[in-house]
Amino acid sequence: MALDLTNLSAYTQENTDLLAEAILGTDVLANISVRSGVSVGTTTINIFNADFADANRTCGWDADGNMTFDQIPVTVDDRQIKQEACPVTLRDYWMAERMNPGEAGNEMLPFEEVISAYYLEGVKKNIEDFVGAELISQITAVNGANVPAGAAALTVANAIEQLNDIYDALDARVQMRDDVVFVMSPANYRIAVRAMVAADLIHYNFADGTQDIYLPGTNAKLVKSSGFVGADTIVAFPKEYVIFATGLEGEENFKMFYVESDDIVKITAYYRRGLGIYSKDQLATNGL
Repeated sequence: MALDLTNLSAYTQENTDLLAEAILGTDVLANISVRSGVSVGTTTINIFNADFADANRTCGWDADGNMTFDQIPVTVDDRQIKQEACPVTLRDYWMAERMNPGEAGNEMLPFEEVISAYYLEGVKKNIEDFVGAELISQITAVNGANVPAGAAALTVANAIEQLNDIYDALDARVQMRDDVVFVMSPANYRIAVRAMVAADLIHYNFADGTQDIYLPGTNAKLVKSSGFVGADTIVAFPKEYVIFATGLEGEENFKMFYVESDDIVKITAYYRRGLGIYSKDQLATNGL
């Protein structure tokens, strides 16, 4: 089947939001805060820290309390992916996708859309792995995070108790919030879910299993991340305390183009990434 490889360049030029959608569509970013328009280098991100004091009502004006900012330092790096691929390899991948269950009888997605999606999934994984590694390296006892006594690797027998111990180690101000999340490896997530099912503490739709899972008796959501694969580390924090910084205002782009003289398709992706964490002394980890 002949392919018009020149459509690759036109497709990425017309769909300028592909990279932004890939980055913002990362699973872990749905559970932390995101700031765009951040420059490369070490910068600070401001967050409100208001003191809402009240007093007996009187006539006149006597201001009480201040609206101030706390600053979170974030180092934002410029990142790139540069690859090239043989058109025959890309054609074979596209044809293989046509044979996937469910494709028969349906209109096949255009070649350029299928290939773009493949490479953008790689960008999403890079972001997911980066955020996971930063959470593990920043939320530590050395940096002030709270570690419960007796922390151990999860098993079906101890998972509920271990997760409750981590939750109890959170600062009381964090426990009062409604955006607390546990982040862990997919393996530990499955152990936690199995433990809760075995204890008859959760009920969910077995048809798709897509519902959010919360630690029973708390407001804490369980989240799995590829950035935690192979680690027994589990961290807990409020969503608003972890900030992913990026650009997404014209500096980042994703392009594919065919170089006819070399008979090669080239793929480039440029983006920015950084992660800052607020008040680590209010957060918790099992320290493993």
